[in-house]
Amino acid sequence: MQSRPRTFLTFSLFCLIPLLVISILSFLANLKFNEKLQSADLQNEVEHTASDFDLSRRDRENELRYLAENSALRKYVSALPMRASQSEGDHRLRASSVEQDPVGNDQVSEVKQEVARLLHRRFYAAIAVFAPNKRLLFVAEAPQPQGNGDIVFRTADLRPDQIQPDDGVWTTSEQESRCQIVRRAMLGKTLHCTTPVLVWEEKPSARGALVADLKLDSLVAPVAGRSELALFGSGETTPRAIVIVLDDSGGIVYHTNNALTHQQSNNSMPYFAQVANSMVAGQSGAKFYTSSDGDKWLAAYAPLRPTKLSLAVARNYSLATRTTRIMGWLSVLFALLIGTVATIFLSNYYLRRTQSIDRVAEGVGAIAKGKLDHRIELLSSDGLRPLADNVGLMTKQLREQLAREAETHQFQSFVRLSAILTHDLKNAIEALSLTVTNMERHFDNQEFRADAMKSLTGATENLRALVARLSNPVTTLSGEHKRPKPVDLIPMLKRVISMTAEPARAKHEIKINLPKSLLAMVDIERMNKVAENLIINALEAMDKKSGTLSIGAGKTPEGKPFFSVSDTGEGMSQRFIEERLFHPFATTKRRGVGLGLYTCREVVTANGGSIEVDSRQDAGTTFKVVLPSAANDTR
Repeated sequence: MQSRPRTFLTFSLFCLIPLLVISILSFLANLKFNEKLQSADLQNEVEHTASDFDLSRRDRENELRYLAENSALRKYVSALPMRASQSEGDHRLRASSVEQDPVGNDQVSEVKQEVARLLHRRFYAAIAVFAPNKRLLFVAEAPQPQGNGDIVFRTADLRPDQIQPDDGVWTTSEQESRCQIVRRAMLGKTLHCTTPVLVWEEKPSARGALVADLKLDSLVAPVAGRSELALFGSGETTPRAIVIVLDDSGGIVYHTNNALTHQQSNNSMPYFAQVANSMVAGQSGAKFYTSSDGDKWLAAYAPLRPTKLSLAVARNYSLATRTTRIMGWLSVLFALLIGTVATIFLSNYYLRRTQSIDRVAEGVGAIAKGKLDHRIELLSSDGLRPLADNVGLMTKQLREQLAREAETHQFQSFVRLSAILTHDLKNAIEALSLTVTNMERHFDNQEFRADAMKSLTGATENLRALVARLSNPVTTLSGEHKRPKPVDLIPMLKRVISMTAEPARAKHEIKINLPKSLLAMVDIERMNKVAENLIINALEAMDKKSGTLSIGAGKTPEGKPFFSVSDTGEGMSQRFIEERLFHPFATTKRRGVGLGLYTCREVVTANGGSIEVDSRQDAGTTFKVVLPSAANDTR
């Protein structure tokens, strides 16, 4: 990339892009804050409206309770005879006229006056009074809008489905109203409330019932109107907000647009379906929806308990945030303009002052590709000449440093090889030493001489292997070894035991527990060194006194082959095991270089196995080598 476009992109990255990012984030943050503010405002309005509705509903229930407690009404129902209904369980209204009951005209007149007083209010559609024998005494209907304004009292031609009390009212002893939403053929859906008329004899008992149908729209309209006024403001005609009340079937009980009242929301307001479903389910919250004209609206909703109604207050979010969005886009455009001008000005100014950057960059690029003898040539008057000279000096020092590191690496590799071979040579000499020491005592034993010859043969093979490794140092240093293959570990373990452990029987107790065969997928030559190292280490750990050397093999519960070496020596501390064990040049012995266990772990890990150690001070140590199973081991 050339210097000019790179410089422009650099200044864009540090001038233009940050301004754009900040302006966009500020714009989005303002929108998010506005959304939270609108949602909180709407939810607050929903809470207030729901509270007002609940207060209005309670006022109506209190009015019915006060009427039920009216002394004239109590005397009215108490004076009527307690006769059974025509058939068991038949609580339906009869279509005949109400029988004449021995009640004073003054009491009847007072009851009707109280009923008429309630019906003149806009909340009630009808009020009925039931006798003790569950007979309907009369139904008073509210004045019709197109009528003469008179209350209609009916005592004849009553339909059985017109009005009924709640069945539980006859068994209650408490003055409480039971309300539920019902559908009336002529009135639509109403809030149907049943209030017992209690008479105190030995205990309170329901001698009558006062049943009222309340107009849902009349209950909702006053509180919804206050909410609309708070959201619209006085004198506004633009539809900034609406109030909606739905019943449990999705029917619109109230809508700011009266034309939609008493319709099904799914049919008349399909765009409102998601919010309506949440409302019908009795949930509360806030959701966005898109109206039929494409505007985005935010609706907050909550149930109107204990009724099965739900209230939603929605606001035109697109209209409410129009100013915020316009100002946000203007700020983004302004940031883009300012950032572009600043980027162009600073880029040109910088390029005029640094015309030699491309030449220096090309030289540094050549050096980075490995051309360490490359020189950057600049005029002595060039401002970047000191930089070019320093790059040349750095390149020279780098060449010298690389040469020194190459020599140091070769020397370290030689030292590491020497340490490893010295350790292996020490192990071979230890095995020969044990054999020679015991040969002086047991040379006359023919069986011992046979074992000694095997040990000498094995030691000779090990020494030859060491010589071969010295003859091929490249392979030795690289750590290459043969590909693992399925082998039987038992012959190898027996051979190592005869070379290392058997010569020590004169001083230590040797316990051997090996199966007939044990297949594993390993490099057997390397694993031979591991077993030899572990056994020699165990014998050296018991060098001060006689002990017990235990060598075993088998399979783990997971089916993996293993062999273990245990001693009763001094053991190791937990701190030494965690911090130094298996590290190169870490040892607890006075003699040795500390490479045995390090080499063992490297070999076992390279073969896909693991080494486990269990050691206690003054008790001894156990090393367990777990190896991968052979693929053809089907036993």
